[in-house]
Amino acid sequence: MPRTRQAKVATLDGVENVARHVPGYRGYLEPSQRREDDRRFRASVAEHLNAEAHRLERIESRQFREDFSDFLEELDGSARKLEFLAGAIVIEPGQRAYTDGVVDPVAGIDRDIVEHIDRLHRLVHELEKAYKHDEQFEMNLAELRGLTESIADLIEQRNVALTR
Repeated sequence: MPRTRQAKVATLDGVENVARHVPGYRGYLEPSQRREDDRRFRASVAEHLNAEAHRLERIESRQFREDFSDFLEELDGSARKLEFLAGAIVIEPGQRAYTDGVVDPVAGIDRDIVEHIDRLHRLVHELEKAYKHDEQFEMNLAELRGLTESIADLIEQRNVALTR
C-alpha cells in the first residue's frame, strides 16, 4: 500500500511541476479536459522553445557585432532547431481519445519536457553571460546540442505515446 501512495504523490508532484509552467494544466486528470490540457501544454512548450530560440538569436547578433564568428553557425542552427521543434509540437495529434492508458506515459513525458526546457533556459542564460569564447562557452554549446536533441526525442516519444 505505501508504494501506491508514493506513486500517486510522485504523479501529483509531476503535475504540479508542469502546472507551474503551463497555466491551466491539470495533468489529464479529468477525461473531459484531456484534449484541452494537451492543447495548453503544446502551446506553452512552443512558446518557451520560441523564446529560447530568440535569446539564442540575440546572442548570435551580439557575437556577430563583436566578430566572434567561430560559433555563429552553431548558435543559428540551434535557434532554427528550437523553432522547428516549437512548430512541430503545436501540430494537433489527431482525434484519438485520451484514454487512461495514454495519460500516465504522456504526463511523464510532459514532466520530462518541462524539466529539459528548464535546463535549456539556464543553459541559454549561461551563454548570454559569456563575454568571450572560452572552453566553458564551447562546453555550453555542446550541452545545448545534446539538450536540443533530447527535447526532440521527448517530443517524438510524446507523439508516439499519443497514437497508441
